[in-house]
Amino acid sequence: WLSPFFVFLFGLLLPAFNALGINNLVYEKNIIRKDNLILGFVFLMLCTPFINTVSEWIISFFLLFFLNSILETYQKEHPFTQVFNSGIIISICSFIFPNLLFLMLLVLISGINYSNLNWRNLCISFIGLTVPYFFYSVYTFMLDMAFVFPNFERLQTISIPSVNELKISKLIWISILVIISLISFIELYQWLYKKSISSRKSFLIIFFYFLFSILLIIFGGIKSWYFLMTPLCVIIGNYFTYTKNKKIANFLFLLFIISSFYCRYSVVL
Repeated sequence: WLSPFFVFLFGLLLPAFNALGINNLVYEKNIIRKDNLILGFVFLMLCTPFINTVSEWIISFFLLFFLNSILETYQKEHPFTQVFNSGIIISICSFIFPNLLFLMLLVLISGINYSNLNWRNLCISFIGLTVPYFFYSVYTFMLDMAFVFPNFERLQTISIPSVNELKISKLIWISILVIISLISFIELYQWLYKKSISSRKSFLIIFFYFLFSILLIIFGGIKSWYFLMTPLCVIIGNYFTYTKNKKIANFLFLLFIISSFYCRYSVVL
């Protein structure tokens, strides 16, 4: 629905803004305390196969504000502003991807995780969720238009391309990504107890964000893969930042960079 020029322009700017946003968010909330740019580079490399996904780029950027609101509920007994904002953000995003309403479960998870769950927080998050739809209903009523409800996608079988259908560049990139992801999850599990309380609780939110993103893929199809990149980026970035075995990490990081450039080159051509 956009010209190739604007797709190219958004393809350069939006992933870069996403990378900078998630990099700043993680260090501002002390999820990862070592200040560096690894997360930004990891996010850009994770976005390698995505070319014409303008809607996903925009929504992913707005979801950073949602994640920020969720993380800001830490050490707040009455985080009314944060849960209200999170409801509004998800509600607005649901006009494009209705299944993103699943992410509102993170409000419940954060309430349990941060020990501030109560009926007022849940009610306020629900109010925030309904506000955009209220204004939308008023808008359609004033202009005598039909109110279109979100079309939730049902559970579907995801068609995973066979190995023979994948280009060698993408197959190499996926293989390296799977290896790095597995090592990153193992590393996080083994060393999570050494992190600060705030960092442990934040990583629990990130982990559930990852699980709910997988749920989005199951219901929303392959186009929802992009939403998995944010939580996966934090987990992989944590591995490259804190691992004790720097030689293996540096080798994997180098392979990831080379395979990402190779995959991107093959996709563009």
